[in-house]
Amino acid sequence: MGRRREGARKASASLLLGQGSLYQVSKNPPFLDPDLRGRPYRLEVAGLVDRPLVLSLQDLMALPARELVHTLICISNPVGEDLVGCLRWKGVSLPALLERAGPKREARYLRFEAADGYVESLPLAELPEDALLAYAAFDPERGGYEPLWPSHGYPVRLLLPGRYGMKQPKWLTRIRLEAEKTLGYWAERGWSEEARVRPMSRIDWPPPGASLRVGEALEVRGIAFAGEKPVLAVEVSVDGGKGWERAELLPAPGPYAWRLWRYLWRPEAPGRQALLVRAWTLEGPQDPTPRDPLPDGATGLHRVEVVVR
Repeated sequence: MGRRREGARKASASLLLGQGSLYQVSKNPPFLDPDLRGRPYRLEVAGLVDRPLVLSLQDLMALPARELVHTLICISNPVGEDLVGCLRWKGVSLPALLERAGPKREARYLRFEAADGYVESLPLAELPEDALLAYAAFDPERGGYEPLWPSHGYPVRLLLPGRYGMKQPKWLTRIRLEAEKTLGYWAERGWSEEARVRPMSRIDWPPPGASLRVGEALEVRGIAFAGEKPVLAVEVSVDGGKGWERAELLPAPGPYAWRLWRYLWRPEAPGRQALLVRAWTLEGPQDPTPRDPLPDGATGLHRVEVVVR
């Protein structure tokens, strides 16, 4: 899926990331990604609405602002990899903006258009109440909000809880309400049309191949995420999946944040050990069946092998 840049490998060291640690995925070569800084910007809300809107960035920022802790994850992220990140965002409620525009009765779908020609769509009835048009992200190091970086969608990007990143266009310029659905850019190329997030979990520490000592305490830690579904528990296996123990879940700053977890382990015998992790939701444990990301997201359990001496 397009050009990719890795995210932060030690992501679980921080509850919230800054933009510099968030992964990047684009359909474009680097030199073709839009850079709209210093250029006039307009966001249109048009189509089947009673009151079409044309808003500048300043117009959007003058509307009531909302904050949202939201985890972005790419549908092409393999099990255990780092195309995932949790940030605190600031922007405008999309449902509130649509209410201003007044959708007509025959409006059934939202069509999102971006400055680079990217197109996505969503049934209007499936729009999350917390959907956000984000224009800023929190920088944990500086302690304040900053405008979106060009690589992350400046000046405005869409955030849709429960969906993979492909449904959340950067560089958003137009929202149209339509009677018929539009197939999105990646859906036209074989990826899932719905792109709903599948439950996932990852071990961030220890790293693969780590050398550990018998009897020496080690904090195994990582992340878990399930989109709109709450992560109720995380379990760790230190014997290749034969037995499972409950890990400690750290508090989350919002319903769409990834969950950090940790598990204290004292290896009891020398040899190679396989660590696994799985997340639980109301639907049960995450799918252990290994599947590639195409077409609708990877499944399987993250496995890390270590050596105990």
